Amino acid sequence: MNQNPISKTVKAGYAVAETGITAVQLFTQIYLLKYYTEIVGLNSSLAGIALGISVIWDAISDPLMGRISDKTHSIWGRRRPFILLGGILLSIAVLLLFSPPSISSQLGKFSYLLSVYLLVNTAMTVISVPHIALGGELSFERNERTSIFGWRLFFSNVGMLIGMIVPAAILQSLGDEFSKENISYSRIRAGELVSIVILVSSLISFWVTKGRDTIRQDNSVSDSFFKSLASVLKNKIFLILLFAFVIATIGRTFNSAIALYYYEYRLGLKESQVVLNILLPFFLVLMLSIGFWVWISKKVGKKIPAFSGVFLLGVLTVIVYPLFPYGELRPPLIAAVLGGVFAGSILIMDSILTDVVDYDELKTGEKREGLYFGIWKMGVKFSQAFGIAITGFLLDIIGFESGATTQGSEIGFRLALIFGPGVGFFFIIGSILFLFFPLTDEKHMQVQRILLRRNQKRKQ
Repeated sequence: MNQNPISKTVKAGYAVAETGITAVQLFTQIYLLKYYTEIVGLNSSLAGIALGISVIWDAISDPLMGRISDKTHSIWGRRRPFILLGGILLSIAVLLLFSPPSISSQLGKFSYLLSVYLLVNTAMTVISVPHIALGGELSFERNERTSIFGWRLFFSNVGMLIGMIVPAAILQSLGDEFSKENISYSRIRAGELVSIVILVSSLISFWVTKGRDTIRQDNSVSDSFFKSLASVLKNKIFLILLFAFVIATIGRTFNSAIALYYYEYRLGLKESQVVLNILLPFFLVLMLSIGFWVWISKKVGKKIPAFSGVFLLGVLTVIVYPLFPYGELRPPLIAAVLGGVFAGSILIMDSILTDVVDYDELKTGEKREGLYFGIWKMGVKFSQAFGIAITGFLLDIIGFESGATTQGSEIGFRLALIFGPGVGFFFIIGSILFLFFPLTDEKHMQVQRILLRRNQKRKQ
């Protein structure tokens, strides 16, 4: 267990892979459903089913991938080989996803989207679960861990900006933003750039973490996969944190999937206006807010800041989005700035998971970062699958016509109800559930002191 300080180069090098991972996630969350329904011409319900099935598979495979990396023994370490392999596979899969062949039948379009998105999500599992688990193992010291995850969150937000801005910027440069040919071209070019980002960032992370991915024989994993899985799922502290984060993530996914529909058909804004004048400020403020939330969590603990930020985000979403006037940029921009500040608090929930892993080690005597982070990713991806699937079905229910250049006037109001109260509900419920999380900072510090004494005795 390495207690030596970790250089900023290693922290940044480890974390940079999150740029590509998050760029792919946001690129697909924002643009994929709309691309396949309006450009490829796939029925929205079928698109929602294809995306939902793919993400569910991704979720199911996460704990298995975590377990595999926990038990892997190689000259490159436990986690690093999968960061390299997953980066290569994900780079190829993204290229295929936004370059579908010409297919006339709905079944053919559905089958292509399903098969390629399954490949995308399989590759995402291979890289993301070992990567996040490695972050929890680089250091045992609390402040070092906070710093490592701070770097990871920073590069995650860089990835968000790439996945969000690049497609819109390319489309804007082509002139006519409503031309299907231009939209298709912009998505293909953006897919190529994101593919390069994920490949390069994974290679950097693999190289810089050389020698840091060690196998600790004193903490080997002995139980079978299903026995260990059952043990983790009986950890009530973990389940409370997981459910709170999953419910809040449903709101985030729901928000991302429906956003372009809302801004175009409710407010009459072009894609470039939305991305550059609303979504870009939101994510920039979100990035800047990370330091604030880290600072305040050190002052008063993590629980109250996490609850307050997510709860206020939910209240804001419920109230303001049905009220915005048509064609106005300033009101949604103000909401985006406030929402970016509040949304930064969601990241606190993510950072607490390493505390839960320490608690599990105290109880079981085993280091199971891979399995815990795998189940964590599984829960997040189930929430993403749910959010994407219900978006597709709700579009059908409210009368949205796939492929049509115009929609009925009532569609905008119905989208506002989905984007406002529909999304905000999940944030509010997730924040309330988080209030029941019992592992305080003081208790976690006691856990770490006991673990340090235990490991020192093992070395004697």
